[in-house]
Amino acid sequence: MSAATEAQAQEAQEATRERERERRRGGRRRAAGRVGRTTAGVVVVAAVAAGATWLLTAHDDGTSPVANDHVPLGTAVVQQRDLVEREDVNGTLGYGDATAVAAPASGTLTRLRGEGTTVRRGQSLMSIDAQATAWVLYGRRPMYRDLGPGVADGRDVRQLERNLKALGYDPGTVDADWTSATTAAVEDFQDDRDLDETGTLKAADVVVSDGPARVGEHKAGVGDAVRPGGPVTALTATTPAVSARVDAGQAGNVHDGDEVVVTLPDGRTVNGRVTAVGRVAQAGQDGADATVALKVRLTTRRRGALDGAPVTVSLETDRTKDALSVPVTALVATAPGVYGVELAGTGRVVPVTLGATADGWAEVSGGGLTPGTRVVVPR
Repeated sequence: MSAATEAQAQEAQEATRERERERRRGGRRRAAGRVGRTTAGVVVVAAVAAGATWLLTAHDDGTSPVANDHVPLGTAVVQQRDLVEREDVNGTLGYGDATAVAAPASGTLTRLRGEGTTVRRGQSLMSIDAQATAWVLYGRRPMYRDLGPGVADGRDVRQLERNLKALGYDPGTVDADWTSATTAAVEDFQDDRDLDETGTLKAADVVVSDGPARVGEHKAGVGDAVRPGGPVTALTATTPAVSARVDAGQAGNVHDGDEVVVTLPDGRTVNGRVTAVGRVAQAGQDGADATVALKVRLTTRRRGALDGAPVTVSLETDRTKDALSVPVTALVATAPGVYGVELAGTGRVVPVTLGATADGWAEVSGGGLTPGTRVVVPR
């Protein structure tokens, strides 16, 4: 081989080695970019969850993060949406305040509706000595006197006549005046229930409820001896409700009618609505913050809800309306305190300014983003 030929061969070998070194350097830069995107996504998610600000240093070679061809990536659409910040508080599932039901007479309890069952107008709650009693009528005025022929006019008369008419009996004109038509309607009511047709309803034999009611905890059982006024059972509302307490400092952000999400003991969620926010703060124990009472009514029916079960109530404490938003996983940290998003199909990372964050979304501005723009996110 001539000297010229040998020199050409050496030059070719050196060029090949240089190309190989350049290929390896490029691979390291791509790997650094992949790490940058993955790390940025994880750190930003953690920062949003913790409510803190995280800083990431830029790559040593100054390059921007790029997509990783070997990590599954997808796209998400930039949205205009409300960002809702929430606070979770512990609560207890129940059915509201219970109304005690007492025995109207002495004897042996021979029948009692089961706990959790629903009673409606015209039904009885129990039997004593095989005689049905504790008849349910709807209204808000307690039976404070026996009602029958000769009673003075009163709103309780109107309430009884309204119930008789709803049950299909004719008490005449529904008003506060007791008439012969009222007596006849009561007698028909008694006849259909195998009661003595006296035309008079005793106050002790009637339980007034503001609507269908749920039988609560029993205080006596079938076979027990009972006496007048002795506790037998209770009535509650039929719709499950939650009692909770919220920090006094946050109570001003919660209002009657606010929609909430309630997590049940089995992990499932149901919707609810705030029905009452306390006006009096209760001091916490051992230096804990003061709290106020909170009542929530469930608006999603949930069968089998356990009375007294612990639940979690997610309350709305702040809302940013119509925020231009991206998933937090789309954010890429390109420098300390500087973030961007990668435009789908371009490999280009555009800088953005962060605003509010909630529910896995972040408010962004800048970068020329508009609703409908597609950005890259990990799958």
